[in-house]
Amino acid sequence: MKPGIVYLHGFASGPGGQKGRHCRAWAEARRISFHAPDLNLPDFEHLRITAQVEAVEAILRGLPLPPVVVGSSLGGLVAAAVAGRGTAVAQLILLAPAFGFARRRLSGPRWSGYRRRGTLKVYHHAREAWLQLGPDLLEDLPRWKDDLAWRIEAPTVILHGAEDDAVPIVESRAFAAAHPSCVLRELEDDHALLKPGTLAVLDGLLEDAFRPTRG
Repeated sequence: MKPGIVYLHGFASGPGGQKGRHCRAWAEARRISFHAPDLNLPDFEHLRITAQVEAVEAILRGLPLPPVVVGSSLGGLVAAAVAGRGTAVAQLILLAPAFGFARRRLSGPRWSGYRRRGTLKVYHHAREAWLQLGPDLLEDLPRWKDDLAWRIEAPTVILHGAEDDAVPIVESRAFAAAHPSCVLRELEDDHALLKPGTLAVLDGLLEDAFRPTRG
């Protein structure tokens, strides 16, 4: 029996985005089970990282084997949190993971209006509409601001674009430096990581993850 793939989408997105579809097609072509939960939990307006992490933990505990987890942006942060809290995974493949997400939003200038008002208008790509993010996320963020202190033993590969203007690449560099089991691949791409060359690298990582080991 082969392990499956669990794909975790990013912020203001959904499981049917381009990278999710790409991973699903890769898995289905090889008859590998594929799971891509909707992480807008309990819904986007009341989003909480805690709800995302707990939902993913429940999914992984219900699988017959620890899966390969592919996490994009905020989904990458959630994947790392799940592994750091002790849930077994075969491997993590993190695509521009949003390390520092909580720290930047609790103290940086970009979300100062959200901190002041407790609400924020966000364009949600899966729902193709402007939605109002409520205060739930802001209240939940302090639980998740110490991501550099998480200890992850599972083999981990990070793909991060040098032209990423959404998640600073220095966050992935710091995480990789703190985790001997982590390899960082810096690519000529932006936050979307959708260039053909990048997707080819992702395909190669998936092939490596499912290549039979020789005893």
